Amino acid sequence: MSAAQIVTTADFRREVIETSATQPVLVDFWAPWCGPCRLLGPVLDQLAAETPGLKVVKLNTDEEPEVASAYAIRSIPAVKLFRDGQVVDEFVGAQPLGAVRAFVEPHLPKASDGPLAIARTALAAGRPQEAQALLEPLMAPLLAPLTAPVPTQPLALRGTPASTDEALVVTYASVLACMGRAAEALGLLQGLRPAAQSDAPVRAAYALVHFSNLASSPDETDTIQTARVSAAKYFLRADNARGLERLFAAAERNRRYANAAGKDDLRKALELFNAHDPQLPAARRRLASLLH
Repeated sequence: MSAAQIVTTADFRREVIETSATQPVLVDFWAPWCGPCRLLGPVLDQLAAETPGLKVVKLNTDEEPEVASAYAIRSIPAVKLFRDGQVVDEFVGAQPLGAVRAFVEPHLPKASDGPLAIARTALAAGRPQEAQALLEPLMAPLLAPLTAPVPTQPLALRGTPASTDEALVVTYASVLACMGRAAEALGLLQGLRPAAQSDAPVRAAYALVHFSNLASSPDETDTIQTARVSAAKYFLRADNARGLERLFAAAERNRRYANAAGKDDLRKALELFNAHDPQLPAARRRLASLLH
């Protein structure tokens, strides 16, 4: 019996997208007629059986073409690794067990993952100070030594973090942004690998830096600026729906704002939503309608 779980279109969101918020999920896109798929199958079964903290699932692309199309499957076997609802790594073709072990190893749970998950929950609930207290001990080895008291000397990384530490750095940068320490948050994000800069969590953290700067700017210059600052403060408290609505309301009543700073504000606001958030498709359509 296969150690990998069979998933379908009906349960893909629950078994893969939602589950990947708490553990890595490896998805094998395969089909029964595919020879390399049959070679890879036992390798993934062994991996699932021997790797605690990793969930391995299989999706038959012939029977579930909608999901296969959504993830642009062109060749099989195609293996995609999900974390926090996103594909974070992938490979195509049959691989030996050693290669697949090496592929998943950087993404497996670490000792820091417990506090990191709790910190993310606190941040999502609008409690950045609580998240900071959890993350500071984990960040200490990654930060350059201080030679002067903070804030005289801002925090800085010792060097480019390993890919396995990037989630920690991004979360900590998000915490700093929500606490009004935008410049330090920006410095941490800019210290990540160039290849990580386009990752969805990194883009979301950059968006928080943007709103952190905005939240600290004068809010009484005009009604649009007042609305922008108010929206930014909502985002920093993790009240994304209210922040987004405040920006849309401002943009829809002032075309000049909508076509200038407004579209940038709104695009950054959408970065704060999970790619599978049910509010996101309607918000994107609303933005497209507003701009065109």
